[in-house]
Amino acid sequence: MPTKAFLLLPPPLLASCIGAAVVRDTRGANLSFEDRFNHFPATPLVSVTYVVQGELQLLDYIGELVDLEGAKPFPKCSVLVGQGRPIASWSPGDVYAVTVGFYPDAWIKLGASFQDETWPDFIEQTLRAFGPDISPQAGWQRFCDDIAPIWQTKRNHSDLQDWGGSHRLTDWTRHLAARIALTAGGRSLRTLERRMHRWTNTSKQTLDYYAAIENLHQRIVENPDHSLAELAAGAQFSDQSHMGRSVKRATGFSPAKLNRMIETEESFWCYRLLGERF
Repeated sequence: MPTKAFLLLPPPLLASCIGAAVVRDTRGANLSFEDRFNHFPATPLVSVTYVVQGELQLLDYIGELVDLEGAKPFPKCSVLVGQGRPIASWSPGDVYAVTVGFYPDAWIKLGASFQDETWPDFIEQTLRAFGPDISPQAGWQRFCDDIAPIWQTKRNHSDLQDWGGSHRLTDWTRHLAARIALTAGGRSLRTLERRMHRWTNTSKQTLDYYAAIENLHQRIVENPDHSLAELAAGAQFSDQSHMGRSVKRATGFSPAKLNRMIETEESFWCYRLLGERF
């Protein structure tokens, strides 16, 4: 039986709160040791993982390798704030898990913080909509139905109602920068950057880096015949080497090796699911 993976997008009401969710189901699949790894790129989103069935272990990247000896078991429900480096996990057996990516400023509005141990109880309660015997789509619908009224209440008491949300990090980053610039208080660059960090747990420079990576991916999809130098220039990298270093920072691999792994390795299922190429 093959593995299953799903990309789940939020309904319009939750588009300003949630970027997307990914589901991985290996139950019944005959996987090798290597196939049980899971590779994810760096992201500014807050990632909430709910292990519906089975076991997952969080690993550390060491260059292009991962360290099984330093593996940390995932609890049933866990939170990782925005990661500036790629993430890898491994399962010793069959696993069914869902990861939901929340926009950092929405995460704060929901009453959470950027400390892993401080997050609302209702997050795990709503994720229990994903059960071992129901489809991911049905679980996602239940989850969205449960969290939508909570988000609507939080959104109505904030300045978020003027943004409908987007599946693109670039759109979110621009919206966030505009909101910060319009808020009361000091207008100095240092003040704006401090506010950006308080709302996102990262710097504007880092958010611009994520936007550049996303822009690069989009240009590769739209212009598959362009040279690497043309792609680098179009995505506003200083040169091809700068582009390569940025991709390796986000993914752990050079563009050429990453694309090869996406095409051939089961453990890069998330990149294939997101349609990412570099």
